[in-house]
Amino acid sequence: MSLLYNTKIKLRNLLGRDNFFLTSIEKSFDWIKSLIPFEVRYYPEFSRFKKFLIQSQYWSKEKLDEFQYEKTKTLLEYAEKFVPYYQKKFAEYGVSSKDFINLQDIKKFPTVTKEEIRDNLELFISKKFPKYKLMYVTTGGSTAIPFGFYQPPSLEKIDLAFFDYHWNWAGCKLTDLSVVLRGEFVGSEKKLFDYKPVKNEWRFSTYYLNEKTFDIYFNKLNQIKPVFIQAYPSAAELFAQMIIERNYKLSFKLKAIMLGSENVYDEQIDLIERAFEAKVHTWYGQAERVCLAPWSKNSRLFHVLPQYGLTELVDSEGNEINQEDQTGEIIATGFYNFAMPFIRYRTMDLATHTNQKSPDGFNFRLFKRIEGRIQELIVTSTGRLISMTAINMHDETFDNVRQFQFYQDTPGKLILKILPNQKFSEKDLQRIYNNLKFKLGDDTSLEIKIVDSIPRTKSGKLRFLEQKLEIKNWHKIEKIK
Repeated sequence: MSLLYNTKIKLRNLLGRDNFFLTSIEKSFDWIKSLIPFEVRYYPEFSRFKKFLIQSQYWSKEKLDEFQYEKTKTLLEYAEKFVPYYQKKFAEYGVSSKDFINLQDIKKFPTVTKEEIRDNLELFISKKFPKYKLMYVTTGGSTAIPFGFYQPPSLEKIDLAFFDYHWNWAGCKLTDLSVVLRGEFVGSEKKLFDYKPVKNEWRFSTYYLNEKTFDIYFNKLNQIKPVFIQAYPSAAELFAQMIIERNYKLSFKLKAIMLGSENVYDEQIDLIERAFEAKVHTWYGQAERVCLAPWSKNSRLFHVLPQYGLTELVDSEGNEINQEDQTGEIIATGFYNFAMPFIRYRTMDLATHTNQKSPDGFNFRLFKRIEGRIQELIVTSTGRLISMTAINMHDETFDNVRQFQFYQDTPGKLILKILPNQKFSEKDLQRIYNNLKFKLGDDTSLEIKIVDSIPRTKSGKLRFLEQKLEIKNWHKIEKIK
């Protein structure tokens, strides 16, 4: 399976992802694969883990801690025996798996970064796994650090079980019919939609979604009548704006809008839920698969799944955070990638801690907010750091704006690019400037530019802040008011 996957990726890079020959072969394989029942297709990991997650979801904190200790201990023993880089680094730090007596002892072990893994890739691969049996995975590059790594084929099956589990909290299953507003399918002006049978999903090209094509998209959505929608928040927001502007209504009832892969803000959520008349379900995760934290059925708190990995939230000195509303970096250890273990992996993502209890009865760690990437902080001339979450508006500030993006390459100077809609006026421009300047303060200048388009990343994501400065003292982040 991994050999087939890696060959497909190489051909796609060589011929282009929309090459007719390649897509025809891939589509044929998809149709054949779709004839196999889902649980058989991903046997045995999917069924086994799905059952385990249901059995363990209401375990006591003590039992969950015991489970996490055993998984982490096993991984540390494995890494120091079979993974060259950890053998070397543990020796340099004077630690071994024998020093891991309780969960708090994880702090004795060194962290690893994206740069370390990228620059020492071969040394991170376990001696137990031939490379040809592994899948090579690359991230979307949202940290501006090019990054690829290896994982066994079984990891995808395990991950699907976790996603099916928490999507059930929103009343949906992986096998339900869905519409996807993400970046996987580029399409063309003549081909805006594509059905992927192996996933039972219709992929809508977000690259050609605009004022002229919107009615085609909306009619297609009503024709398909999916159970739920999967989307980047920025794509769902754009679609929602056009629904509201035209006063359109869906002809069917959606169960949920699944938002992932970009940070999501309250203003976006409110708009999307109003337009689609359905609840948003979102989560924090990453391609490296070390931490997974979805919203629960009855709250907008991020529930860190303890069965997925060991997650720490630390300050700039590496100390564990446990105070209400304190912000720190997520450092995580994934439990299931033995081909290339991620142990105390620095995600470069920031989250805000809460001591609240889950309203759904889970004894899981909770995050109040995901503040975003360390690189998604605005730097003022006096050195203050402002989170994009703090810039989030809960009023009419961005009315009549289709999309926007901040850009910074100098401390204290911020550029805001605005893609306006047809109703945009000088009054809107002045309101945006005044409201943002109030939040930014006197130590940051603001320049607004009206643009015809805002470029997305290769994977179709929209960055709300294109930050060219290197962020080091992230612990100075402003408290969210």
